[in-house]
Amino acid sequence: MAKEMAKKMRWHKEENINDGIMRHPSDSIEWKSFDERYPTFSAELRNIRLGLASNRFQPNGNMGSNYSIWPVVLATYDLPPWDCMKSSYFMMTLLIPGPKCPGNDIDVYLKLMIEELNELWNGVDTYDALSKSNFLICVALMWTINDFTAYGNLSGWSTKGKLTCPCCHKDTHSISIRNKLCYMSHRRFLPMNHPLRRNRVLFDGKVEIGVAPIPFTSGEALVQLQGLGNVTFGKGQKRKRNVHNDAYNWRKKSIFFELYYWDGHHLRHNLDPIHIETNMSESFLSTIMSMVGKTKDTLKSRYDLLDLGIRQSLHPIEDGDNILLPAACYALSPEEKLKLCIS
Repeated sequence: MAKEMAKKMRWHKEENINDGIMRHPSDSIEWKSFDERYPTFSAELRNIRLGLASNRFQPNGNMGSNYSIWPVVLATYDLPPWDCMKSSYFMMTLLIPGPKCPGNDIDVYLKLMIEELNELWNGVDTYDALSKSNFLICVALMWTINDFTAYGNLSGWSTKGKLTCPCCHKDTHSISIRNKLCYMSHRRFLPMNHPLRRNRVLFDGKVEIGVAPIPFTSGEALVQLQGLGNVTFGKGQKRKRNVHNDAYNWRKKSIFFELYYWDGHHLRHNLDPIHIETNMSESFLSTIMSMVGKTKDTLKSRYDLLDLGIRQSLHPIEDGDNILLPAACYALSPEEKLKLCIS
């Protein structure tokens, strides 16, 4: 370990300010909880904590829509925040090419990496050029970061169907409207005395009395996974499911559970905020600007309101062969659109 690198690897403990503000992953609850569970690991400031990121991209743009690559990248979180996200400190561990995404079979590709991470957890003799001494360096994988689709591939919890939400899990509230699933009861995450819980008009015509679901622990997840049975990897291998069994929306036991310490993690998988912010911002702006082809306020969505029997002021009006859509309160006028564009 070079002198400069050895000094940077101590930053999270020696130079980070502990004032309750989250500036670095070391300020997170998961990091501190990990230190409490493994005091021997945390005692050595130069031990490495990693994050794994993976996502699909098309190397040839739209021309190569039938071909994709899945890189698997490891980031080092011990470094200062201005360094840990630099590409020079990323480690490209895998490149998974193919005409189709690996899906659940990504565990097959990750097998060797998991074995190496277990070896590194036990420690590897390393020389520190700063202190001019040898020490036993250990490595731990803290979590994964990915979009919602890759979340399902890496975690083993399917992000499709009635129980798609990995946080609400078996308590996900979904209803079927015109051959599609809609997810409801978002207000149960609000405080019990919040006024929006009692607002019937602006939502689904009901008072929300439900409470927010409690995310299941690793132990509970492992119990549910016992009901999954053996999963055969490989394209074309489909397993018949019983939606009433105790496995719920699990599709496999993630290979990350083979890590010696993984079942003790409280936060195992993260969603990439870049995708969420981009998609939400685009949908929001397209809707209030009434952009044709991009707005979410469509004829189908108005008929959904009609089927649910809510927001009568927005129901489509049939006038002979024409269908009129009443203006919504969130739709901007031409003057307001102009002000927004030049502001």
